[in-house]
Amino acid sequence: MSLLKSHLLRRLLVVGIIVVTFGVFIFYGASHPEVINTILSLNPMIIVLLTIAYSFTVLSNGLILHFSLSYLRSRTPVLDNIILTGYSSVVNFFGPLQSGPGFRAIYLKKKHGIEIKQFILVTFIFYLFFAVINLLIVGLAGFIQEPDWRIYITLIILTLLLFAYLIVKFKSRVQRIDTLISAMRIKDRNFWLIGLGALLLTFSSGFVYLVELTEIVPDSVNLWQVMVYTATANLSLFVSLTPGAIGFREGFLLVSQQLHDIPTASIIAASLVDRAFYVVYLLVMFVILLVVNTRKKLLPIITGLNWRR
Repeated sequence: MSLLKSHLLRRLLVVGIIVVTFGVFIFYGASHPEVINTILSLNPMIIVLLTIAYSFTVLSNGLILHFSLSYLRSRTPVLDNIILTGYSSVVNFFGPLQSGPGFRAIYLKKKHGIEIKQFILVTFIFYLFFAVINLLIVGLAGFIQEPDWRIYITLIILTLLLFAYLIVKFKSRVQRIDTLISAMRIKDRNFWLIGLGALLLTFSSGFVYLVELTEIVPDSVNLWQVMVYTATANLSLFVSLTPGAIGFREGFLLVSQQLHDIPTASIIAASLVDRAFYVVYLLVMFVILLVVNTRKKLLPIITGLNWRR
């Protein structure tokens, strides 16, 4: 009888999560009518291209998670990792602060027994790669486009290289640094595959912004501007406290206008298109994941998570 009650409770929780999630989408759409209006005004080809572009970002994140788990010596199917990435994307946008990584950490602890400290370490490795890639793009933009900045950028790069050299040279004398570097296992091929995933994510997010900006300013934006715009938008995620980096991303893009040279009106218009489409994309993806989940059975496991851990 207790087993029957537990099974019934699990089913009720599954239904509850589905109902609540759809309720969140409906509430968001009702409180943001500009989302529907923007989507209805988009060219169908733009909708197709954005769907492809955002699917590449989900796939890139899924590959990063797959390489991360392989790095932690946990073999899991790529499809499962992509599905988990899809669920966490919904949680990350509508949940408090940046909920996605926390959601994945708790799920992986429950499902695969991966310690949260281990997951934090591998997440740090990904963020390190992601930050370096996007900082290099922004730094290169400053070096090329702003002659007055060149001396400062050069000094910063030389200082960082010297700092990295000293860390490697004397790491054995500083126990904490030596322990951290040893724990990162930089000779593991999956360590560098995580970096490759970060590079793919940068390019896939660049594809998203390329589609949006060419729709807003079709004759006055080039590929270089889009890459700088993308790198700046990606870096805003590191300080964002809002769902989808709302406000923070726009602030970063406005401050960096001198580098990407995209007008304020175009930034705001592109941002509105991005938010509107992304909400609808998440809804459609959530429905698809529910269908896939009937075979993969991930959602019942999610309902058993202890979110207070």
